[in-house]
Amino acid sequence: MPPRIPAPYTPPNAPQTPLMRKAARLVSFTPPQFDITANSPIHDRTMLSFPLDSENLAPISTVSVSSPKPPSPSSANALGPSPGRIQYSIDALEAESHATRLKIRAKEQEDKGTSQTYERHFRSYQAWWDSSEAAKVAQNSRLAALPAMPITAAKVSMFLAYESTREKKKRGAGTIAGSSVGQSQISGVITALESFRFNSQHTYKHCAEAQIPLRNDSRVRQFESAAKHDEPKRAEKAQITKAAGSSLDTYTVAELRKCASWCLTNFSGSNRIYLGLRDRAMLLLGAGTAFRGDSTRILLWSDLFKTSIPLGDDSEAPVFGLLADNAKHNQTGRIDEHGVLRHKHVELCGIGAVAMMMFGYFHIMGYAVPDFSPDFSDKSFGEHGRRDWYTYHVFSTGIGREEMSYQAHHDRVMQMHAANDVSITKVTHGARPFAAQTCRSFGASVSDTKALGGWNESGSFKNCYDRALPVGALLGAAFFNSLKPELYRVARDILEPPDDVSKDIFPWIEDELAALISREHSNRLAKDIALRQFLSTMLWFRRILVQDLAVIFTQNPHALIFKYAPFNSPSFRNFAASSTAAIDAAEETARLAFQNLPQHLVASLQGALATQNLAFERERQNYHNEMASMRNELGQMKTLLELVAGTKRVKRVHGNLTEGLSDGFSELTVITDNSAPKYPTPPSFDTADMPFDMFPPDPALDAFIAASFTHPNMPMPATSPQAAVLHTPVLPLPSTTPQLSTLTPGSPEERQQFYFQRYGADRFRKHSPEWVDGDWLPRYKYSSADGIWEYWVEWKEGVDGFISVEELTTTWGAKWRRNTPALKNENTRRMRVVNLILELCQKPRWNVSLVQRFITDRYARQFRARAFSDYLKNNRDVVIAAAANYP
Repeated sequence: MPPRIPAPYTPPNAPQTPLMRKAARLVSFTPPQFDITANSPIHDRTMLSFPLDSENLAPISTVSVSSPKPPSPSSANALGPSPGRIQYSIDALEAESHATRLKIRAKEQEDKGTSQTYERHFRSYQAWWDSSEAAKVAQNSRLAALPAMPITAAKVSMFLAYESTREKKKRGAGTIAGSSVGQSQISGVITALESFRFNSQHTYKHCAEAQIPLRNDSRVRQFESAAKHDEPKRAEKAQITKAAGSSLDTYTVAELRKCASWCLTNFSGSNRIYLGLRDRAMLLLGAGTAFRGDSTRILLWSDLFKTSIPLGDDSEAPVFGLLADNAKHNQTGRIDEHGVLRHKHVELCGIGAVAMMMFGYFHIMGYAVPDFSPDFSDKSFGEHGRRDWYTYHVFSTGIGREEMSYQAHHDRVMQMHAANDVSITKVTHGARPFAAQTCRSFGASVSDTKALGGWNESGSFKNCYDRALPVGALLGAAFFNSLKPELYRVARDILEPPDDVSKDIFPWIEDELAALISREHSNRLAKDIALRQFLSTMLWFRRILVQDLAVIFTQNPHALIFKYAPFNSPSFRNFAASSTAAIDAAEETARLAFQNLPQHLVASLQGALATQNLAFERERQNYHNEMASMRNELGQMKTLLELVAGTKRVKRVHGNLTEGLSDGFSELTVITDNSAPKYPTPPSFDTADMPFDMFPPDPALDAFIAASFTHPNMPMPATSPQAAVLHTPVLPLPSTTPQLSTLTPGSPEERQQFYFQRYGADRFRKHSPEWVDGDWLPRYKYSSADGIWEYWVEWKEGVDGFISVEELTTTWGAKWRRNTPALKNENTRRMRVVNLILELCQKPRWNVSLVQRFITDRYARQFRARAFSDYLKNNRDVVIAAAANYP
């Protein structure tokens, strides 16, 4: 027992200060005594060092957690718990917290292939280390075999020395003579062992080296740096650069076509036919979206939707949209939108491939339609209930719920490559570089191409704000010119599928849509936007299937999908037979519409015409100035004669003069060959020997040339050699409103009078028109509309005394919007509603009144005008389907 500290001396009867009383308490305290040697480790608390997320990996090593036994209550005094109990609680808390962390990590990596790769590297390290230590002990009995755990930089550096010199392993068994592993293998080993070290370091706190990251050690860094430096020499020695085709280590277009066709024709039996359709869809969808293999495998039914992208003024193109919130480049849960357009070539279309796969799921395999209704009884899923269909994968290995594994995906692609003589090094990622190279080849920008495949972009703009689909990359991936989006046109989309064929494809869609609407009316929590988008997409797939398969039938009639109804029916076969002529006609029309003269010829012709027009305009202006001066002088003479007439003789003379003057005005004679102003002669061309047959007729160009060389006021050649006599009426007296017959053709006054007569002066002035490029261009701003039907009224009739939008568009086209972004966007939004009404009015026995009643009954209470337009963007087919069952 330690000696007591003597209390400080204080005089008798001296008053005690607070400090003196505190000192007395301190020196009188006797610390409690504990027998620390009585504590012993607990041997029944063990924990796997790593990993916890593998069923096939046997326990690598077992480490005892040295937690002390809880001391008996008698060893504690009334002042608090003993140090032994405190230490026991700390150790238990440490062990439990790390066990929780490892469980979370295992859960995080259970759907990734990374854990399997790490385990493979760790097994290789452990096996090599054990054999290496055994060999050392056998050679030198003074050495002791060290365990593989804990992982330290010294152990890893020795393993890297072996790993960097060994031969590459073949698939299956054996090695490749004369080969060596590359830099990626060395970096992968270091990363895998660092992961194991980090996740097991808490069990080796007594080992200081086990707490140091591997890449912080100079030995490990040296091996990785040397592997990077020697990579070019290794590749040159192995002669793989040219042999493997590193410049184009991806599919060619011919190879992609061959693989897609093989998937349609080289399988028998319903199950194998469906697997062929699934493999084809995975391949072509990846080629259109630049998806990685894992990004393709994790797609769910609820990730599919239909949207659109703007291609030009008032035109849009439908897009097959895909949601991704767990891709390799996105581990934060951010929802990214990806898309793909219908391909120019039907045999490479990813959308059609996915539609065929869904046909195979429901019609070839005969799988049942899942229950789309929510289960509110399962409280663990919140107030919206459990929705089982959310777990269905697009590319599954079973009835929809089982995600395809990496190994299964890898094996199917390797089988496809072997059967079609495809020699590329990439397997599940093979379509990703194909998509990137295709986009760049068709003019897409680098940023658009990166956005298509989710390649990393620095900065926060992409992650936080940019959610738009990359239009240029979508066009390029579909084999269209990214620099000319207005040329995007899918010729087969003009085909109208026969009703008796379409109704047999996915016949359950309308029923499920009606059931969804009924559930939403009865319970607001039953709302399911993902289901609406999925059903809308499936309606679109119904049309795409018939169109694409009609074309494929003409190219490959032996495809096994044509064994199944309704594609084995005479109606479909007749439709397919007639589709070729219709598509050829549509493609020819599109070619003629967008074919232009060579750019240098267009520029030179436009320059010549512009110069000629300027000369004509100058002569015309001089002519009118002279005529106006002459009229003014004659008017002044007539007024002067009227004023000076005072006597009868003067009046009589004045009457004769004015009468003669009037006669002179009424009989003006213009001799075209002598007195008329000299105009430039229009250029004439000897076209007898000019080879214009190489260019198709272009009405727009013809009109442009005709307007340029034919001026409304330019004298035309006389029909006879005699003088042409022009009879003009007597000049009218000045008036506040000029008459149309006396206005100069093409002048602002003449055009204004024309619009006054057409729309009314007050109505036209309300638009504050502006004289632009030889015409009055009205101004208009869309009115604020709350009700859906107000869009139609403003389009058809006009509001607040303005000209209707339909009349504005008919007369001035898109020019009245003056390329203003706000007006263009608003027009696109409103035209969705207008076009829907126009389409519904074309249905048998439908008219505007019935359409108004339908929209009012079904959507007026649920949506305002703008919300309904946004809803139509992705759900137009849903509304059309709802109209089929109304009233």
